[in-house]
Amino acid sequence: MSLRFRKSMKLLPGVRLNFSKETVGLSFGVPGARYTINSKGRRTISTGLPGTGIYNVETISSGTRSASARARTSTQETETSSGPPAPGFFAGKAERALNAFLLDIYNADKLADATYVIEKAAALRNQYEDLKYPLELISFLHGITDDKWETEAATWGAVLWENRDLAFSNKHVIKYFKGIMPQVSIATGISTQMHYNKQTLGFIYTEVLQGQKKYEEAVAVLLQMSADQMVAVSLADIELSNKDFDGAIETTEDVEVFDDATAMLMILRGVAFREKGLHEAAVECFKRALKLKDSPEALEHRALFERGVTYALMGKRAMGIKDLEKILVDNPDYPEVEKKLSQLKK
Repeated sequence: MSLRFRKSMKLLPGVRLNFSKETVGLSFGVPGARYTINSKGRRTISTGLPGTGIYNVETISSGTRSASARARTSTQETETSSGPPAPGFFAGKAERALNAFLLDIYNADKLADATYVIEKAAALRNQYEDLKYPLELISFLHGITDDKWETEAATWGAVLWENRDLAFSNKHVIKYFKGIMPQVSIATGISTQMHYNKQTLGFIYTEVLQGQKKYEEAVAVLLQMSADQMVAVSLADIELSNKDFDGAIETTEDVEVFDDATAMLMILRGVAFREKGLHEAAVECFKRALKLKDSPEALEHRALFERGVTYALMGKRAMGIKDLEKILVDNPDYPEVEKKLSQLKK
């Protein structure tokens, strides 16, 4: 007996992201002719007559690797730092200054406010040209948390995204940013927390653009990022914000729930169905998302909230109240729950 885990989602017209438990791949083309490449190097071309079931698949490259190559990759992926990064014996003044700065703003009992961080970073920037990118990345990260710096931070984000390859190839960024892991809310109910890298910068900048209602620019940033499930979540969330419900349904097509990201994609799919008046389809989506075992509380609450709202629209008030009150058991301050309950209990 064998089990296959294969999922697929649309990224662009004619372009789909395919992912399984072992590989991630991209598929390009139109019905009847597609080119596929995966992360193991396997490349195939498939041709056929749409709707007939007649097709041919030609393997261009099997993508197999030697055992030693796989072992090297595994070793590289599992290597971990024995401790926090620190200047070496021969480190220069710039690196030592950066290390002291990071210890100052991140090791204190109280989190440093944005103004303190940004002004101190600017002072260091004037002294050490080599610290340009690490200090600008830190300033952007803290600037977006304070309304006072909102405009400047958005400008910094645009410049950093444009120069992201240079920024993250800086030797100090490579060494010291491994210990910086910002938490980025991708959609209500799910966040990402990775090392501060190009992907993380992309998610942060996308959220900044969404806050400015610059949805087209936000989508453009997402399409420049490495394609993964969280990118798809962000894309579907933007489509819902734009009331592009058909787009959100297409983005979440063929999704099967097996982790937090796919559960959120299923929830967003349900919201899109609900907004189109397809309530039964929406409820089925929320039901599938809620079947995920050990899901984070925030994710479960989002599914319950959206299902409760849908039940209310279907006239099933008691079921809607039940779902919403389940949220209050864990989080009495969940946004909109009290308001929705008061409406249902009138």
